[in-house]
Amino acid sequence: MSNSQKLLERSNSLIENARFMTLATQDPEGAWASTVNYVPLREPLRLLWYSLRKARHSQNIHARPMVSGSIFMTGLPGFGLDGAQFTGMASPVTGDDLEEVAEFYYHRNFPDEETRRNWRLPLTEFEGDGARRFYFVEIRSWWLLDIDQWLVDMNDQRIAVPLAPLARA
Repeated sequence: MSNSQKLLERSNSLIENARFMTLATQDPEGAWASTVNYVPLREPLRLLWYSLRKARHSQNIHARPMVSGSIFMTGLPGFGLDGAQFTGMASPVTGDDLEEVAEFYYHRNFPDEETRRNWRLPLTEFEGDGARRFYFVEIRSWWLLDIDQWLVDMNDQRIAVPLAPLARA
C-alpha cells in the first residue's frame, strides 16, 4: 500500500469512527473551543452536528464562519493513537434540507432504534425560534499526525492529505 493510500485509510477511519471533534471558533474576545458529537457526510466532505443557538461557538459561527478543529482517537492498534486537524467553513442547516439532515444525523449517530428514539429531538427544536440548529463544517483542508516522521525524530508534525479522495470515500 502506498503512503498516500495509508493516509487516506487513516483519515477515513478517523472521519468514520471518532464521533467527537474539537471545534475552534473565534469572536472579538478571541478563540473558543468546543467538543461536539458529529457524523460525516461526503461529496463534499462535511461534518454535521447540532448545538444550542445561544452556545458561544454557534454565535461565533454566525459572525465568523471560518473554523478549525481536531479529531483524535486513542487505544488504536499499532501506534496506539491517531489524530487529524482541519479547517473549514461552518454554516447552519436551513430550509428544505433540515428534515433530511436530521433523519440522517439520528440514524447515523444512533443506529439502535430505541436509543435513537430516546435521543431524538422534535424538528421544531431546529426551526425558526427553536433552541437548536444543525450545523455543517465543509472541510477545506485536512492534516494527519505524521506518525512515520515521529517514529524517526519524535517531532510532533502534521502531513497534508488531499481532500478530493476523502470527499468521495
